Amino acid sequence: MAIPPDIKILIVGPDFIYRKNIRGMLDMLGFTNVEETLDGTSAWESIKNSEPDIVIAQWEMTEMNGMALLKLIRRDPDFSEIPVILWTTQVTKADVIQAGETGVNSILLESATVEHLERKIRIIMEFELSQNTREAKEHMTKGDMYLQEKRYDKALGEYQKILEIMESAEVYYNIGYIKTARGEYDEALAAFRKATQINQMFAKAYQAMAAVYLKTDNKDMAQKYLQMAGNIFLEREMHESAESIFNMILKINPETINVYNSLGIIYRRQNRFKEAVSLYEKAIKINPKDENVLFNMGRAYLDLKNIQMAKQCFRNALKINPHFDIAKTMLKAIESTKRMD
Repeated sequence: MAIPPDIKILIVGPDFIYRKNIRGMLDMLGFTNVEETLDGTSAWESIKNSEPDIVIAQWEMTEMNGMALLKLIRRDPDFSEIPVILWTTQVTKADVIQAGETGVNSILLESATVEHLERKIRIIMEFELSQNTREAKEHMTKGDMYLQEKRYDKALGEYQKILEIMESAEVYYNIGYIKTARGEYDEALAAFRKATQINQMFAKAYQAMAAVYLKTDNKDMAQKYLQMAGNIFLEREMHESAESIFNMILKINPETINVYNSLGIIYRRQNRFKEAVSLYEKAIKINPKDENVLFNMGRAYLDLKNIQMAKQCFRNALKINPHFDIAKTMLKAIESTKRMD
């Protein structure tokens, strides 16, 4: 990798071995303009004073951890574009989702080799620090300003300049927003659809498509895209957003059984077990033969320590589907615990 001589990297973290390893790998890759700080607070001061090109920070730090530092960087308009790599000993799917939504550029595990680090930095240099990317970000800033001022022609002009440089789901989303505001619904749908083709997890774009379909009185399509948005929010454990979406679906069609099931999952995660049971009961009234709803109701009753009702739900699920193995497992676990007592 050809290393630009002015690339400055800031290493952040209290762990001496971590800093030594990262600096050693950077030396091997040819980076010589490297600084170190021991915690998030001193890192933030260093960022404001010297504005590094890349920050590599430990996730696990006291007082201000890596995620908190990342949020601080992303919220400051003067430094929000600085690429950030978070280093961690272990990471969960929820961690990855949270970091991605906050704006992390990459996550580096403790076991990473110099090749891993090189690949991550190369991607950053090619896509985040390139001249094309800088130009696109300048157009985005102008376009967003015009959008807020409702100067839609000016905004569209800036967004089109970005698309001449690179594809962007966010740009297509903004174009869809403008087209919707103008009542140009077919063009709006085309733009939102393009956004979801680039980023299939772009929940806001699916939600925006649903809003357009509602404006054109196409409730079936609106429900379809609301469901897609809600499922993404649910997978990302963004429970408030998911709950809002699912309640919108119920306003369109109160007999949408899978929505009751999804809301029940949210309520169970929030320890709102009685509300979860109530939702599952509504779903069963609509379709008494849904073994998955019965199974989830059983789990909610277990959370409520109502063992008898839980067993009944699992048995009913097995009557519908005798091969429902996880329901069998739950029943066996309950019976085993009962014998031990």
